[in-house]
Amino acid sequence: MTRTAWTRRQWLQVSAAGAALGCLPGCSRHMGAAEPQSPVEFKPGQPLPWINWAGNQSCTPSLRAAPASEDELVALLRKAPGVVRAVGAGHSFSAVVPTQDSLISMDLLSGVIAHDPAAQQADIWAGTRVSKLGPLLDAVGQALPNQPDLNYLSLGGAVANAVHATGQRFGNMSSYCVGLTLATPGGELLECSASQHPEVFQAARTSVGALGLVTRLKMQNQAAFRLTETNRVEKTEDVLDDIEHRLARHRHFEMLPLLHSPLAITVSTDLAAPGDVELGEDDPGALNTLKTVYETVGWLPGIGETAYEKILMAAVGGSGSTVRVGPSFQVFPHVREVRFREMEYTVPAEAGPACLREILRTIRERNMPVCFPLEFRYCKGDDIWLSLLEGLGERGGCAISVHQFGDVDYRPYFEQIEPIFWKYQGRPHWGKIHTLDAKRLAALYPRHWKDFHEVRRALDPRGRMMNKHLHQIFGA
Repeated sequence: MTRTAWTRRQWLQVSAAGAALGCLPGCSRHMGAAEPQSPVEFKPGQPLPWINWAGNQSCTPSLRAAPASEDELVALLRKAPGVVRAVGAGHSFSAVVPTQDSLISMDLLSGVIAHDPAAQQADIWAGTRVSKLGPLLDAVGQALPNQPDLNYLSLGGAVANAVHATGQRFGNMSSYCVGLTLATPGGELLECSASQHPEVFQAARTSVGALGLVTRLKMQNQAAFRLTETNRVEKTEDVLDDIEHRLARHRHFEMLPLLHSPLAITVSTDLAAPGDVELGEDDPGALNTLKTVYETVGWLPGIGETAYEKILMAAVGGSGSTVRVGPSFQVFPHVREVRFREMEYTVPAEAGPACLREILRTIRERNMPVCFPLEFRYCKGDDIWLSLLEGLGERGGCAISVHQFGDVDYRPYFEQIEPIFWKYQGRPHWGKIHTLDAKRLAALYPRHWKDFHEVRRALDPRGRMMNKHLHQIFGA
């Protein structure tokens, strides 16, 4: 999920410049047809609809339940009507949750159940929000080795969709799961790990919720630690030319290219050293300012550069660093105040720079009216059956995210960019927007696609967990 870390002073400079140009008659560039923030309208007296955070998915289930124990959940599964889907925090952009039948919230199954100080492991209820988990683990001297920069997610949803952060030596959230309990569609509780029901375990670590409902997870953690995050504005091409050194030098590294500009925000995160101090501050509203400036001046011509590019260069081209220091669970996440929709694909690591360059070139050559920064990250490969990083080896994968503001129709933009990912053998994030069907997805997972579906059919022969979207992506 994209964020910015420019200081408020820098954004005031951008805003002031944009406002001055905005006084010119007709200075406006719309970024596409407006889209409502919510896909459905609530009518008093009618059943309450479920709507995801992004406002692009919804449903009105006939049954909504929030079991407070595994026993309640098992009993519920045995009698729940129709298609059953679980919901955590509702931060998936794809239609993995919607059902008109039975929607089960995992919110009441929350908290740390037990922890092992020697093994640095903890048993955690699946409904636990990542934002709550950090302090809970810190209280027992543990921390997640890596963590997404969006911490509103439920742990169960993050694992089911193979959510990841950045860091070439760190896997996605599924890779830190060393055991789990699965409530099957038939109402049975299965304890799963590498030694207990190992095939179910491999399938359930990234299942998109197709096997049943995970109730608890055993996570491999590490001792609590502190981080220092440094944000800079640099030239995108300079960073890409130096990418291997950046990945080797930093514990975590990512880049956020600014569209229609040669600039990018780089984010380097390392273990905190004695004497590290904070500098500057995050501006959660920066994206809205960027949008306002782009809509005001993005179409104006310049001399070799657009007016928008000139403003960005003048405001932040020579800016200094912004630094955050603190416990890992406080430094990894960033506040989200801007609603957006997102498409993300993971390509083999070696293809990352070429894929990013083609996306940036396409946006510029076609003069697409978009300004939401991209996101460019690396992650370690694994052997989890439906993980986006399965089989990618030591170098792992490069995840590239494309975003659009929540009040703008994302489809024209995403439709032009998605085929670029296909050229580089990209795999779409299960929880984000894409258009691939089962046939095309199966080709991207040649080693274990059939293995996964054999387990899925054995656990759910009647297809009770399969909503319309899962039928499309799994072909079942």
